[in-house]
Amino acid sequence: MSRLRVRVLTPTGAVWDDEADAVTAPLPDGWIGVLPGHAPFLGRLMRGQVVLRSGETQHLVSTIGGSLSVRGDLVTLLTGAASLDASYEELEQSLGADAKRIRTLEDEAEKHFDRVYRTLADTLRPGRRRR
Repeated sequence: MSRLRVRVLTPTGAVWDDEADAVTAPLPDGWIGVLPGHAPFLGRLMRGQVVLRSGETQHLVSTIGGSLSVRGDLVTLLTGAASLDASYEELEQSLGADAKRIRTLEDEAEKHFDRVYRTLADTLRPGRRRR
């Protein structure tokens, strides 16, 4: 049976670089489950916990958010900070003041993204007159 190669990468190194049977991760519009053979995918990873399942064993990777890509049976999570088998609160405490600054920047980026997305949607709406 095929397995996934999963890499959780931060600027300071790999938090996980091993095989897993399945990955479950939080995205802006809900959770995604990835199994071997999943279609190619690129998405925004939300802060919280990613579940890596291998057989009966389950590992939790707490992240501050980032990106998730699936290409073939390779799943790559790029994040600014992550911790294996620790809660999100423990990760946040270990980051200290940096976590609060990162969260504030994330919230501002989300507001900006929403504004740009709405503007683009309005611009591309059928029947809208182009200048």
